[in-house]
Amino acid sequence: MNYRIRIFSNFCDSKQCKEVYERLCQTHLIKNYGEYKQVYITNDDNYTHAIIMNTDMPNLTIPKENVIGFAFEPPQFLRLTGTFIEYAQKHIGKYFLGEKFNLPSPFTEHYSYMWHNPPLTIKPIKKNIMSIVISTKMSAPGHIYRHEIVKRILESTLPIDIYGNGCSLYKNDIRIKGGFNELEPYESYDFHICIENFQTKEYMSEKIVNALLCGSTPIYLGALNVDNFFPDNVIKLRNKIDTDMKLITRICNNPGEYRKNIDVDLVKDKINIIKQFPYMLS
Repeated sequence: MNYRIRIFSNFCDSKQCKEVYERLCQTHLIKNYGEYKQVYITNDDNYTHAIIMNTDMPNLTIPKENVIGFAFEPPQFLRLTGTFIEYAQKHIGKYFLGEKFNLPSPFTEHYSYMWHNPPLTIKPIKKNIMSIVISTKMSAPGHIYRHEIVKRILESTLPIDIYGNGCSLYKNDIRIKGGFNELEPYESYDFHICIENFQTKEYMSEKIVNALLCGSTPIYLGALNVDNFFPDNVIKLRNKIDTDMKLITRICNNPGEYRKNIDVDLVKDKINIIKQFPYMLS
């Protein structure tokens, strides 16, 4: 079967979606990808399949079995309306989101292939032990818990570097790095503390994927079923600050005992929508 996929989103146009996914999926390396090959992302109306990102509601004329939906937000931020739920039931075969609660079919708990950093082209050199990224946001439990951890880090001598615009809330520490390029908090670090905004069954954002793509072991709090998608790739936090800081301290003191053997090529394949699209439909 051939797949001519058009992507629809409520936060950008089809052209940008195509450009981003082609870059992230490294389509220049996929032999069966191209305008006259088996799989191709198109901006035209001659599509045979579609991807709906978040809650866009395009006028589709293809069978619902050929349509996949991706939630790019945790359920708590997705703002699903009754109108969109009715639309999904009529036009979407499967809609992947972090947790469905009492939502009807086609809503399905599954990793939803969010955008992330591009895969590396060379294996990185790991010169540093651990990092964390924080923002100034405080509206979700994960936002708050990241800052609780950072405050404990700064009270200690642990070699954990802190990135992100949330660094503006803290001063006078060499570990406070501030703004960063897309790879900086991951590329040279053995471990990265990844805390999702909410704990759900399946919602996994770029926070964990960026770390895995750089071969950095995620110290993770988020998707309860993370091992189903990334088996034996993460170290789980408990959402209990004293317990979690003891674990983080042990990792810093004995990194070799905790470092995961991450198969980066396998991770790249699992998150590649071009390679995975036929399996999503089945």
